[in-house]
Parts: sequence; structure tokens; C-alpha cells
Amino acid sequence: MVIVSTSIKGGVGKSSLVLLLANNLASRGHKVLVVDMDLNNTSTIYYTMGLKNVQEVWERRNIMIALTQGRVEENIVHSRIENVDVIPSSLSLCNIRAIDYRVLNKILEEVKGKYDFILIDTSPTYDNLVMNAINAADLVLNPVELTEYACNMSLFLMNKIKEELPDKYENTFIIYNKWEERFRNYPNTVQSQVQDLFEKTFDNILDIRLANVYSFNRYTHFDEKLKLSAKSKGTVRLVEAVNELADNIAREKHFVEEF
Repeated sequence: MVIVSTSIKGGVGKSSLVLLLANNLASRGHKVLVVDMDLNNTSTIYYTMGLKNVQEVWERRNIMIALTQGRVEENIVHSRIENVDVIPSSLSLCNIRAIDYRVLNKILEEVKGKYDFILIDTSPTYDNLVMNAINAADLVLNPVELTEYACNMSLFLMNKIKEELPDKYENTFIIYNKWEERFRNYPNTVQSQVQDLFEKTFDNILDIRLANVYSFNRYTHFDEKLKLSAKSKGTVRLVEAVNELADNIAREKHFVEEF
């Protein structure tokens, strides 16, 4: 299965969703490939930090080379996380933004049989590179932070998918990210009001809320695992939500207490 995390708005947790979901699925024993098409290269840094000659690895193996030369397998890097491989991002992606939107789907056929899940991270925009990712997807996830601008951005994205890649529309879903549980029962908060707006506007919202965890930087920078036994209630809620999402995607019940 190919899963894309995409959003026109930056800072909504798009890359975080890829890391959380990939690591959870890998902890279940699934083989996962992360394709980093985000110029911010968060996924690339996370999965390759500490590897020998990492800068040279990024230059020799990356998604831009894979897209332009049509070779996927030789651009895959074995990451530091068990069961996860990664195709690094490249700043040179900005030079091929007009690439045919069908290229990625075609070249991924080379490796689909070797992985249970392929997760694709995208830049916060809408161009042919993002269209490549969506066109290759079996499932598109649009993480949103419930702010006043988020609804318009999601509406634009949904309309573009519906118009330009209509066969992907019914498998595109909004997922609430950076959710603040403390605001759930207070209708006058921005979160509650924007949530109400979303639910009046869209009928493709997943009933899963990814908690806002302020220590998440320690997960990406210092490799501190998320644990069900954590003292933070937010961390516990996040672990539970990611497991629920992974259960639905993998069509299995397999709760991972630490990933």
C-alpha cells in the first residue's frame, strides 16, 4: 500500500505523521519504504542521522535521481530504524517541478513487491511533484492543525484532487493533528469552532485525533521513543491514536506500546 501525507500549508505535522506511522508499522514487523519528496527533508535527516558519510549518501542516492533516471532500487538507503528504508530528498527537486505527474507511480512498480507499505512525504505546496505522489497513492492523508486558515487550504487541496486526480478523491482523508484534548468540551475555543467548520465542510474526516505533544522534537532529534507508559497524558493519547490509525491501515489489531 502506498500512503501519502500531504498539505498545502506547512507546519501542520505532515512529516511527523509519516515518521509516526512508518515507525509504528515497522515495529509491527512490516517492511516500510519512506520516500522523502519534501524539500525540508525531515524524514531524510531522521532516518539517516548517524550513518557514515551521510552527506555523500544524500548526493548519490535521492528521489530526484530516481525520478529523472527511472531507477528506484539503487536510490534506496537502509535507514538506522529496523524495517524502514528511505529514499532521501534532494533540493534539486525544485528543478523538476514540471515533471509528468505519472512518473513516480510507474517507477515504484519496481519495488512495491518488496515492501508492505510505502509512505511518501511531500512539500507544503501543490505542483506536479505533489501530483506524482498523490497519483501513486492508495491512501492520501491530509493532516490539519485546527486554525482559522486550515479549512481554506484543505478545501483548495480537495478541489484540486477532485478535478485533476478524481480517482484518488474517495481515498483522500483529513486527519486532525496537534489536537488539544483540553479544549474538546469548550465550544468557544478556536479549535472547537474550526472543528465545527471542518465538519460542516467535509465528509472525509477520519475519527482519529493526533495529540499535540510539546516534547515531539525530542522524538525526532534525540530518538526518545513514544511510550504508552509515559507520564504525559498527551503522549499516551498520541500513542493510542497512531496505533488506531495503523490498525485501520494494516487491517489488523496489534497495539505497539513503544515506537
